[in-house]
Amino acid sequence: MNKQHALIFIAMAIMVDNVYGSYLQVKILSAHSVFDKTQDVAVEVQYNNTSNYTISIYKWYLPNNELNDPLFKVTCNNIPINYVGPLIKRRESTIEDMIPLEPGKTKIIQARLSSAYDMTKTGIYSIQYDMPTERVVFKHARTFESSLVRAISKRQSGFQSNNIQLTIEGRPNRQREQNKNMNVIKRAATLSYVSCSIIQKS
Repeated sequence: MNKQHALIFIAMAIMVDNVYGSYLQVKILSAHSVFDKTQDVAVEVQYNNTSNYTISIYKWYLPNNELNDPLFKVTCNNIPINYVGPLIKRRESTIEDMIPLEPGKTKIIQARLSSAYDMTKTGIYSIQYDMPTERVVFKHARTFESSLVRAISKRQSGFQSNNIQLTIEGRPNRQREQNKNMNVIKRAATLSYVSCSIIQKS
């Protein structure tokens, strides 16, 4: 690639980054600023297409209440907290996995955070939607745009919403306890296997 072509490529990468990074805007809202331990912590997520063309979004990033991906950056008293919800291993995506967002339209979803993030401690929680561009917006694998996506990802471009702060009372998290129990079982199974191996060798 000569210098002129390289400059054109970089310019187009910046243009696509601006298209998806600026024209698809994400905002989060909460109906409450304080949550006691009996209340589910949920936020409203608004995807707003401010461009003049349709943007296709992966449908799994438009969840119906329950999260299957760590879409948010969450801290408690300025300390990052863990995502403890499910992580889905998906097949290669197709156009059927996309939801189109037309120009000027807004898609609103509800996301329940208290079941997917470790909110067992009481404190001030800071919450922000934070996802890489290429994981949210669909680009066809055979188009030149896919090359631009790789260039964009190296620049760590992404969608970041506003940051909201909520006062949340600590509450038990079933998924966190299940994860802890599974880790205990795995460690016990490993120790049992090692013990059996030692006995067999002796």
